[in-house]
Amino acid sequence: MKIFTKLILILLCTSLLLLTVIYTAVQWSFDRGMLEYVNKKELASLQLLSKNLARFYQQEQSWLPLVMSKNTTRRPPPRRKNGIFTPPPDKGGNPHPSTKWHQIVKFSHQGVELPDNVAQYLRTNNDFRPRNNRPSAFPPPPRRSRPTDHQRRPPQNNAQLHPSLLNADKQQIIGPLENDFTLQAIDLDGIIIGYLALPPKTQLTDAFDLAFLEQTKAKLFYIVLGLFVVILVIAVPMSRHFVMPIKRLEQAMRALNRGDFKVKINVTGNDELSSLSLNFNDLAKTLEQNENSRNTWLANISHELRTPIAIIKGEIEAIEDGIRPLDFNSLSSLNDEVKHLHKLVNDLSTLSNAEIGAMRYQKQKLNLVTVIEHNLMRHKQKSSELNIAISQFFASSHVTIWADETRINQLIDNLINNSFKYTQAPGTINIALTKEASQAILTISDSFPSVPDNSLAKLFDHLYRVESSRNRKTGGSGLGLALCKKIIFAHQGTIEATHAELGGLEIRCTFPLVA
Repeated sequence: MKIFTKLILILLCTSLLLLTVIYTAVQWSFDRGMLEYVNKKELASLQLLSKNLARFYQQEQSWLPLVMSKNTTRRPPPRRKNGIFTPPPDKGGNPHPSTKWHQIVKFSHQGVELPDNVAQYLRTNNDFRPRNNRPSAFPPPPRRSRPTDHQRRPPQNNAQLHPSLLNADKQQIIGPLENDFTLQAIDLDGIIIGYLALPPKTQLTDAFDLAFLEQTKAKLFYIVLGLFVVILVIAVPMSRHFVMPIKRLEQAMRALNRGDFKVKINVTGNDELSSLSLNFNDLAKTLEQNENSRNTWLANISHELRTPIAIIKGEIEAIEDGIRPLDFNSLSSLNDEVKHLHKLVNDLSTLSNAEIGAMRYQKQKLNLVTVIEHNLMRHKQKSSELNIAISQFFASSHVTIWADETRINQLIDNLINNSFKYTQAPGTINIALTKEASQAILTISDSFPSVPDNSLAKLFDHLYRVESSRNRKTGGSGLGLALCKKIIFAHQGTIEATHAELGGLEIRCTFPLVA
């Protein structure tokens, strides 16, 4: 599966999950809010009922007229308890509401505010009659189908209230009472004479509320669906925009794999893909430089090997043709070329082993001062023959490093011989060994001639020689400093070339000190 497809699927799945969570959360929150709104609305509607009941109580001075027994239409005698009239319970244990209670609830639900003479108004507008005294247009339903007091009535579409009535001590007079009921005080001239208890709704029952809720849910669904479509429309070009740099990088990588090292990616931005493109450009440039170096390396090796072989072949042919006599001088000249060829092959072999990590190092604690002194003793006679003076300076008699003695001797020998080859007589070579922090610093500088500034960084390249007095006429192959660099790196050190104060070249080597 392509990255573009994966990215599209990830964006769509994430968006779908997020929108689903949002839709569910909003729907749940709206349902809860709608239910709380309906409960508060019903509680507010109890205000008129509370006011009408207060007027009724003001006239009757009791709640007893609102209660009657289920088995008789006559009002039972009241019972006094602690100065408060309490209606007697019916046979089932719960007081039964009278016709007046139903009238007050009905008028309050219709928004009718009862006058001060409540009893007269109720008698005048009494359309509640006992079942055995009023005609019925319909036959009475079977007795078993009528809900009893302890049964819940079916939900009403008109959301008519069914509150319970409590006395001032919050004792039940009419209807049930649970802990989660909402209480509304009935106040008469600042005195609480009773309470209305309303059960909280756990679900909507009104047809209008349900229709509004369903309509809102449908609109919310279409909004979420529209947002998903918008996300889809945005995700496709956005994913294509993100994938384009990857495609360009893929095409460039294929070109690089075919050997086109000149390929380059145009980089825009500062993100990770831009950084990756910059690294790719650096890689392509490095591979191009390595390819050029490899070609130059092969050409130089061919040239270096061909030159002594051509000389040897020419001298042998001259001897065979009788142009040159076969004497000591001819053999000595042939021997010099063979030695030069042998040294070149050995240097190439050593450098190749260093390149592939095949050079073996037997490291131990080594006093660098002793190694340098032994090397100077070996080169003392040669320096006299070349009329080049060697001076030395040691900051301490013990400079201990962790190194291979053979390779360090090879390093110092190559550096001193390099100065011998390129320093004009009479000349000077200065050798200094100092300490700085946790490093030992070996500096070898010589007198005129020096090297151009643009050649300093290339001196440690394979077969590199400056096209001036420092060239092959002195016998150099261009491999000594490259080998020195490999030896230094194998000892976790550094090497660099700068201009010397004496007018020649200065090579500065560093080694980690050990205790």
